Amino acid sequence: MKIKTIMLLVLISAIGISGCADYNGSEEDAMADDELDAQVSEPDAAAIFSKITDVDGYKEWSIWPGNESLEEGTGVHGEYVTVYVSDNAISSAESGGEMLPYETMVVKEGFNADEELTGIYLMYKIEDYDPGNNDWFWAAYSPDGSVNAEGRVDGCINCHYDVNAADYVFYNA
Repeated sequence: MKIKTIMLLVLISAIGISGCADYNGSEEDAMADDELDAQVSEPDAAAIFSKITDVDGYKEWSIWPGNESLEEGTGVHGEYVTVYVSDNAISSAESGGEMLPYETMVVKEGFNADEELTGIYLMYKIEDYDPGNNDWFWAAYSPDGSVNAEGRVDGCINCHYDVNAADYVFYNA
């Protein structure tokens, strides 16, 4: 019995040590690991802000269909809001209530009663990002672009959950 116990301990130790050994897999395995890491990595809210302000210019996108600049807000995002939608989603947004395509971006600017910009809010639909919440990445920015919140933001998800059947989007924005 003593020999079996010792052999079992040696086997368990060998397995444990081999699990700590350096990875010596193939280059293909290493590339597959890199791809997996890329899939689970978080989007960078600061880089996205730079892209939508410097490169793509969200203010050049369409205002959400049926809305105008400086619509009355609900108070959550400001007294007034302006909502922009990326060009790839405009036809879905016009239909209302349907799932928006991946890579959709919705940007909401919030303004105070004096019509001064107080915040910028982003919904960005990224395939496989958060399947339980229709793959939306959320971000909130100060007017200067500083990131206040990003990722799977509970406050955003909880508020928009009431319209989850409409892809988490308030179509009357």
